[in-house]
Amino acid sequence: MKSLSLPNTIIDEKETTTPILVSTLQSTLLVFLLFFPVTFMVMFLHEAGHALFHLSQGVPVHFLYAHPFSFLGFVRPMADYHNIWTHASGTVFELLVSAVIFILLWKRRSFYTLPFLMVFPWIALYDGMGGIFDILGNTGDYYNIMTIKGWSPVGFYGISLIMIVVGIFFLISLFPLLGLKPEDRKSLFVLPVGMLLFTALGLLIANLLVPGSPIDVRYHLANEIIVSAKYRPIFMGSIGLLLALIYITLYRRLYRRIPASLRSEVVSLSWRDFWYPGLLFTISMILGFMVIL
Repeated sequence: MKSLSLPNTIIDEKETTTPILVSTLQSTLLVFLLFFPVTFMVMFLHEAGHALFHLSQGVPVHFLYAHPFSFLGFVRPMADYHNIWTHASGTVFELLVSAVIFILLWKRRSFYTLPFLMVFPWIALYDGMGGIFDILGNTGDYYNIMTIKGWSPVGFYGISLIMIVVGIFFLISLFPLLGLKPEDRKSLFVLPVGMLLFTALGLLIANLLVPGSPIDVRYHLANEIIVSAKYRPIFMGSIGLLLALIYITLYRRLYRRIPASLRSEVVSLSWRDFWYPGLLFTISMILGFMVIL
């Protein structure tokens, strides 16, 4: 009786394709899960900076609206609008605190310190780009400071560009801890899709839970929050694709030339390790629902 056997080429292709699909799924899921605790930490530091300044001015804080979702956070009520620290305190505080955490953990970078290490470069990148968009759109903290003091936007553009470059470099330096090799073209899928899924859930939550919530009832902010949630998928998807392109092109060429102290080694992801990002995701979601509801 004849036995059937598959050609070696088919067997090899199947054995190669399956691990790639699994690793792509793992990295995409990891990006999705991590952006919730990272966003929560970023937003908490930013709004806490505003809140601390408000309290120092004798203004009580009724809402510290910091959460892990892809829409705006707030501190209400506001302190004196014409004091530049009312607008600058959030960015200054989050940069300083996250930079300290980043410096302390950088030499211990690993899969388990990754969420905390991502906070500083993401703040630098996000605030840098936000600063440029604020000035161009005549809104936001940067624009408010510039308007109050009558300063030229040139300096703000310069600061924003420096923050963007620093943020991109150190954020990309952490991508190997997501299970992504610099030569992996799967990054072109993992990063934008993982970030898009994060914003899609945020958009759903904004539409379903924010209207009629306490901050909406008191300050009528539902429309502003929902609008911010609507543009985040485009923004985050574009940023994810841009970072992936830089990672597999420019960073790939520089990877082996970068000093070991600034270079992260690629980790192999395992499903059993996902209890950790899953736990951080769950904690973030619980705290987020407590805040917005």
